[in-house]
Amino acid sequence: MIFTHYGEREVLLHDQDDLQLIYEVVTFDQGIRNDNAEFRRQRTELRKRERQLQQILDEIRRWGPHSDRLDQEHHRIIQVLMSHGYTLKSAELGKLRGNIRSQRGIKEKFRESLIRSGKYLGAIEQTLRQHGVPVELAFLPHVESSFDYTAYSKRGAAGIWQFIRSTGRQYLTINSYVDERLDPLKATESAARLLKQNYEALENWPLAVTAFNHGRNGMARAKKRYGNNLGVIIERYTSRTFGFASKNFYVEFLAAVEVARNYTQYFGPLEFSEPLQFDSVVLDRSYHLRTITDVPELSEKVLREYNPQVLQPIWQGSKVLPRGLTLRLPQGKGEAVRAALESAPTAATHVFVADNGSLAYRVQYGDTLSDIAESLGTSMRSLQRANNISNAHRIYPGQLLLVDGSSTIAAGSTTAGSSARGSQYRVRRGDTLAKIAGRFDVSMQKLQQINDIDNPHRIYPGQLLLVTGSSTVADGSARPDQYRVRRGDTLEKISGRFGISIRQLQQANRINNPHRIFLGQVLLIP
Repeated sequence: MIFTHYGEREVLLHDQDDLQLIYEVVTFDQGIRNDNAEFRRQRTELRKRERQLQQILDEIRRWGPHSDRLDQEHHRIIQVLMSHGYTLKSAELGKLRGNIRSQRGIKEKFRESLIRSGKYLGAIEQTLRQHGVPVELAFLPHVESSFDYTAYSKRGAAGIWQFIRSTGRQYLTINSYVDERLDPLKATESAARLLKQNYEALENWPLAVTAFNHGRNGMARAKKRYGNNLGVIIERYTSRTFGFASKNFYVEFLAAVEVARNYTQYFGPLEFSEPLQFDSVVLDRSYHLRTITDVPELSEKVLREYNPQVLQPIWQGSKVLPRGLTLRLPQGKGEAVRAALESAPTAATHVFVADNGSLAYRVQYGDTLSDIAESLGTSMRSLQRANNISNAHRIYPGQLLLVDGSSTIAAGSTTAGSSARGSQYRVRRGDTLAKIAGRFDVSMQKLQQINDIDNPHRIYPGQLLLVTGSSTVADGSARPDQYRVRRGDTLEKISGRFGISIRQLQQANRINNPHRIFLGQVLLIP
């Protein structure tokens, strides 16, 4: 009934153990979607009504069901209880008064869920078959997320299968840039594996499905104590975490299967979302987003639609797609994108190159100085010395670290920039040192000398070469490309020194809070 009969303006006041026992249906003038003020108002009214029902049950218990003191509302509640087989005994009424719960109808929400499911349902069913789990489990996201492909819960669960972060990380990539819980197909692969593992451990599907909500270990404890009958477990098993949602998860799933299979009986004809037809490309290295969007008919908007797992720090920040990402594209666009990637330079946002060929690294969330040193082929001590860092444990997301060392970046390292950038050049496929020297009107010997190259025949696609110039990372007042923050500096002072706005500095260095800069931090000067 919650899925098909009651809408978002209707709230049932019912017993949390006996779902058939409905005291009343409260109808509001409007729903609460995207309206926090209305949500709070209705919540206050519902809590008031719950207290009134508790008082009525207390008075029936105290005065007796035949007392002259009972009014019409008392007698209505008595009729409701008796019609469901309750005897109105004192202990029974005492338990009922603590079991009152409210539940909002989701008829409109379930209808929208059915429509959205068309986008991936066929692919989800195919994945479940391949993993040998019941195909009916394809309807479980109706319960978990209403097939909302961008869903996040208050507990931090994400995607149509609502994996929490700790569980998701057992199967999926989850970081600041990509959250594969939001990839319906990869998340389905993971859900199928988890459900199958639940079944192998618990030996029946009602327990396996319930474990998807409550956890496999919790259901294993319940089974050990009370056997493998879910009904018995619901009735007798008590646990702080085995509450209403877990107890009713399997029943909700069965109801979702019934409605989804027979939706015309409940909603009439529906126009489902078209199944998403796509090509997939796995990125062998990092690429700038522009490499993809330069392909005709592949706008950022289209890529966002096909790749909900790619997060805002890429779309609105770095514009760089990381290595290993499975990029989904409109059907027929895979070959064009592969061709574009063949000739594209590697891209990234974490490493910058000064004009003398030395590196500057932008600290990311979760980085440690030892990890950075290892990835850049240097030592922690060298990083500390180059950046005046006394405490190796005090580095900050967004901070730029200067890196002493060579002017080249080994194959597989993260690099940044375009094919040519003033005094630097990124080696392309087919390049030789002689060709590059001719292009920039310098001698091969000069290129070898300033880039510390012993063997002129050993250069690599993606390698950055210094072709002219000297370091422009500075502490002084000359206009450099980069500036190291000194004691007493503020963003306002620095912007004034170089004749630019604070906003330009923030954008160039991706600084959200203009009051948070750090001693020794290196800022790019646009």
